Amino acid sequence: MTRGQAIELIIREIHAGFPSEDTPITDNLVNLWLNIGIGIAVQQNYKEGIALEGIGYVNNSFYTTFKGIAPVKDEQFLWSIQLPQIPFAIGRNEGINDLVFKSTDGQISLDAVPLSEAQRSYARTARPIPNKVLYYPEGDKAFVWTTLTLTEYTAQVTLISGGDSTDLDSNLNVPSDYMPAIIDYCVKRGISQLRGGVKDGANDGEYQT
Repeated sequence: MTRGQAIELIIREIHAGFPSEDTPITDNLVNLWLNIGIGIAVQQNYKEGIALEGIGYVNNSFYTTFKGIAPVKDEQFLWSIQLPQIPFAIGRNEGINDLVFKSTDGQISLDAVPLSEAQRSYARTARPIPNKVLYYPEGDKAFVWTTLTLTEYTAQVTLISGGDSTDLDSNLNVPSDYMPAIIDYCVKRGISQLRGGVKDGANDGEYQT
């Protein structure tokens, strides 16, 4: 299922059919709800792992790999990577599964070593480790510590994600057994939105609130 197909399905569920022209429920709005619903599903999957096996983890089906991200020099020995989204808040820094770098000739580095916020505080005062790449996520970026020059490399990051939220034609990267709960969440948000607005009697494409 593509993201656009999921959005169309949700909109029809909200309106019990085709929506009117003056509906406040837009594709972009449902797309935002969809991202929130995915986050709730990820949290639930993480909790189920703890309940069933005593270990917190997220099923592989939720992960997406993004490639070709150019590192940007921030300061000496520090580079920044623009992530496709803010990683989900799973564990200390488990929203990102791995970060590697690919050279222009296709060679892939070893995995960069993730740091928690506590580890970052004392790693800053330590000497940079030659040929080792350390990183920590902060918001929608990953900051990379290394003595290597990364201008000839691109980053490849695998993180928990529903896929590319900016492309409605992209596949929605969510296990099918979690889709009903995500759709139900979005439909409830949409119905609540409709009830909170005042219907406009004129079919002029405008919606009054």
